[in-house]
Amino acid sequence: MQKNTLLTLFGIGLFGCSQSDMPIVEDEFSSHQNQQIIIVHGLARSASSMEKMSTRLSKHGYQVCVVDYSTLGRALDKTLQDSTQQIDECIDQFESQFAQDKGSRIHFVGHSLGGLVIRDYLAKKPMVTHSSHFGEVVFLGTPNKGSDVADFFSSVKLLPLAGGTAASLTTKSDSLPNSLPNPDYPFGVIAGTHSYPILKYMFDNSNDGLVSVESTQLEGMQDFISVDIKHDTLRSDPLVTDLVVSYLNQRRFTSSENAEVIEF
Repeated sequence: MQKNTLLTLFGIGLFGCSQSDMPIVEDEFSSHQNQQIIIVHGLARSASSMEKMSTRLSKHGYQVCVVDYSTLGRALDKTLQDSTQQIDECIDQFESQFAQDKGSRIHFVGHSLGGLVIRDYLAKKPMVTHSSHFGEVVFLGTPNKGSDVADFFSSVKLLPLAGGTAASLTTKSDSLPNSLPNPDYPFGVIAGTHSYPILKYMFDNSNDGLVSVESTQLEGMQDFISVDIKHDTLRSDPLVTDLVVSYLNQRRFTSSENAEVIEF
């Protein structure tokens, strides 16, 4: 996408998701027809890993675009370059549809590394967050301060074998999570608390098996909720999707018997 096109697009506040190259889930209802969600998957996953969530969100009437980028064996800069291009494509395609719709909104939902990809993208594209059409952002199990599991595999020299992107997820000060600026826009965080038996001993505190609850939290959170769900299941559990919808609608997470809402 040409730079001038992007600046023009956000200068008039028109944006949406891709209808061509990106995986699109068709809407079944019309309650949120002017609402788009860009979903970004995590490490070692693909767009198909977010299918259950994207399908449920589409049934709520949202138009969904799922970014599909490679991570394993990839240098971090290449991963971020590719993901930025794909998010641009998601945003680029619906400008004509929303030219006359001042109420249209675009939201971002990222699972694990996907949340860091979103943070990186929005930090590089302030015209997006400054647009009147900018909606909500939700992070699911995102290692905003790095992962203790990544630290362990890095210490035994295994993490670099997975590539630079994976190696960037440690808790070190120069890691990707700790190099990103703190978000200057409202966002919500969902953290899992159900650990994997083989990995739980790598943590001192509550965690989802790969990311500690503390690491998911960032200063400036609009709302936070923890759920008794494992890291990998956050992207497919119906409860999490319902919580995402709740946040998109009211910028608050709705409590349930399996969730603990932390008030701010």
